[in-house]
Amino acid sequence: MAYIEPIIRRKFSQQDRAAVQEHICLAVEADPERFLTAYRLDSRSFQGRYVNSDLMKEMFPEYNASKEHRNRYNLPVHNSAAVLAAAQFRAAIADDSVPERTNALFLTGVPGAGKTTAVLANRDQFPQDARILYEGQLSDPVKAIPKFEAALGSGLDVEIVAIHVLSEQALANTILRFEREGRGAAIEALGRIQGHLPDGLKQIYSRFGDKIGLSVIDKRDIMKVFRYRGWEAISLLESEGDYEQIKRKLTENLEAQYAAHLITPGAYQQAFGQASATVD
Repeated sequence: MAYIEPIIRRKFSQQDRAAVQEHICLAVEADPERFLTAYRLDSRSFQGRYVNSDLMKEMFPEYNASKEHRNRYNLPVHNSAAVLAAAQFRAAIADDSVPERTNALFLTGVPGAGKTTAVLANRDQFPQDARILYEGQLSDPVKAIPKFEAALGSGLDVEIVAIHVLSEQALANTILRFEREGRGAAIEALGRIQGHLPDGLKQIYSRFGDKIGLSVIDKRDIMKVFRYRGWEAISLLESEGDYEQIKRKLTENLEAQYAAHLITPGAYQQAFGQASATVD
């Protein structure tokens, strides 16, 4: 049976959310391989080489039942998905059955930057020389450090690919995704992740130096997408401002959209981090 780290339980005052969290935690703890096998068989994971905790959530029926369930139970299933994603990361890194796969890619950026779409919508463009493509947040790199160490320890060439978009575009994309799929993102998280990413990357460079490469894909102008290589590109990521600046402008943007009746009450509510009402 696959090793998984202990699953930390969150506290939920709503009975249904607490119950879903506990049910998923117990199921994962009892048989993690059941979910990992389902993940590897899902074509979107590319035989488990693409590791993403949000995709891992799709293995949970309670979460995947409807877009309302995805919104309501996104946080309750998050920690279970994260430990399964970590287990799949370890399995993928250890798989040296294809010698040509010598790279480990770490994909990061603010929610709504189009990271997942870049992978899942272009199956023929999945990097053939990559043993793993791991998608995760690096604004607080503490949990990612062991993953970098494992990839380097396996002799892989490691590169971080950061997707950079305007904060307002990220918000618009997450609202669209909420309306379509039920999974959005709160403006607090958008501000924190985008605002703290440059500092997180600086911490990674301070620890590993040029053992790890960095590329920044600038998508602020969708008609002129540029890729910048090298750690000096961190300055580009700082262009959107710090956490407080990003959160403030997103709050103003959201309030203006809601006042103009451009977004639904549900989208407005979730953008402020409030879960939807109980689902059946």
